[in-house]
Amino acid sequence: MSITEIIFWAAGGVYAFSLVGYPLLLGLLGRARPLQRDGSQKTPKVTLIIPAYNEENVIEAKIENVLAMDYPTDRLEVLVASDASSDRTVSIARRYENDGFRVLAFGQRRGKAAVLNDAVEAAAGDVLCLCDANVMFRPDAIKRLLAGLDDPNVGAVSGDVRLASEESNFGEGESCYYGVERALHVGESRIGSMMGVDGGMYVIRRELFQPLPPDTILDDFLTTMRVIRQGKRVIYEPAAVATENGTPLARQEFRRRVRVAAGAMQSLKRRQWPPLTRGVEMFQYVSHKLIRWFGPVWLTAMLVANVLLWNDGVVYRVALVAQAAFYLLAATAGLSLRVRATRLGGIAFYFVMSHVAMAIGLFKGTFDMQRVAWVRTERTALPSEVQRTAAH
Repeated sequence: MSITEIIFWAAGGVYAFSLVGYPLLLGLLGRARPLQRDGSQKTPKVTLIIPAYNEENVIEAKIENVLAMDYPTDRLEVLVASDASSDRTVSIARRYENDGFRVLAFGQRRGKAAVLNDAVEAAAGDVLCLCDANVMFRPDAIKRLLAGLDDPNVGAVSGDVRLASEESNFGEGESCYYGVERALHVGESRIGSMMGVDGGMYVIRRELFQPLPPDTILDDFLTTMRVIRQGKRVIYEPAAVATENGTPLARQEFRRRVRVAAGAMQSLKRRQWPPLTRGVEMFQYVSHKLIRWFGPVWLTAMLVANVLLWNDGVVYRVALVAQAAFYLLAATAGLSLRVRATRLGGIAFYFVMSHVAMAIGLFKGTFDMQRVAWVRTERTALPSEVQRTAAH
């Protein structure tokens, strides 16, 4: 076997394992371990932290959503932490101070990590619930999340944040991607830890939260790794449901994926991964995250090697034609919203778009070119019918 053939089969095999083999293996290993589904009967003091930057379009809906939570009000503290918002976010939030809400209005824009650090320092709860301003909880969501913490070996619990993708122009691909991710979270939680809480909604034991470096890009991923490094598990609770209005335009999702990839490279440079003593979590990290982050490398290596192997047999010709057809479909979906709205076209478009964004993000992360302060996506309140779904 030539070097070119080794590159082709190795690159394809490694990535195929991450995308197909690993999910199948999780399904087999995790069958015997059911997930927790009953709400907790305990009512620890919880501090719910809402970091916000220019969220005037959704902050009132978010506060009303919190007020409807099925959790004792005397056991729930709510902090709205504004990262130097220049709109009406702070003034709207302050209308609810008589309802027990505390507003932390920071005057200098520093980024989410710095805001979280200060908010946690001001928190009085034994458990922290971190969420985004545009994520609407079901009333029992906090109780469902806390159920996971009944296990002393669990340090953090993430919920099922469902994206309302009806108005986006890439909804089919996004829906498929998140469906696979949720299945992985279930499998990982059964045998070890999920590889990254959803920053839109999760709880963590207060004593396990460590101050984040102010320039942290992926605060939720770093927090996950730190919980694992402190000897605790991080699990997914699918019965804890919330709804989020997704990014409506592909270019906005593209920028988000660039940021995630840049944050992934930052975490690699800082050696933010599970310790070798946590063998299960290290295997999950490599299989779910590390291999996926370098997806553009595997795909490029496989494509280039495949071109060079065109004359080496029918298998390579079929493989190259299949790759070319897939990328052509993705390009067509990029130009045609009608094609993108189809199942196959949407998946091809989202897959290729994500990998191009990942390649750019890895480059930016390598050379520290990614801005720390997040660029807010234009948001509107969730449609009324979606809010009703979230409430039930």
